[in-house]
Amino acid sequence: MKREWIAGALLLLLFLAALVNIACLDRLIGGIEAEVGRAQALAESGDFDAAEEALDTAIETWIAANSYTHIFIRHPEIDSTSDAFYELKELLAEENAEGFPSAFHKLNYHLHSIDEMEHIRLGSVL
Repeated sequence: MKREWIAGALLLLLFLAALVNIACLDRLIGGIEAEVGRAQALAESGDFDAAEEALDTAIETWIAANSYTHIFIRHPEIDSTSDAFYELKELLAEENAEGFPSAFHKLNYHLHSIDEMEHIRLGSVL
C-alpha cells in the first residue's frame, strides 16, 4: 500500500510541475506577444524605428529565456520562432511596408503554436 501512495504522490507532483510549466510559458509568451503587438501597431502607423525597438525588446526577452526554452520547448520550434523574429526584424529595418504584415502573422503563429502545444488537453493525454 505504501508504494501506491508514493506512486500517487509522484503523479500529483508531476501534474503540478506541468501546471507550473504551463503558467511560466504563458507568462513568457504573453509578454513577448504584447511587445510584438506593439511593434506591429507602430509599423502599421509607419513608425518603423519604434517598431524595430519594440521588436528588439521582444527578441531580448526571447533570448533571455534561453535557459528555460531550451529545456522545455522542442528545438525545431525554437529555431523556427527565432528565424521568424529575425526575418521580421530585417523587413522592419528595410521599412518594407508590403512584407511586414505576413512576417508579423508568421511570428505570431509560431508564438501561439508554442503556447498551444504545451497546454494539456484530453487529446494530448489519451
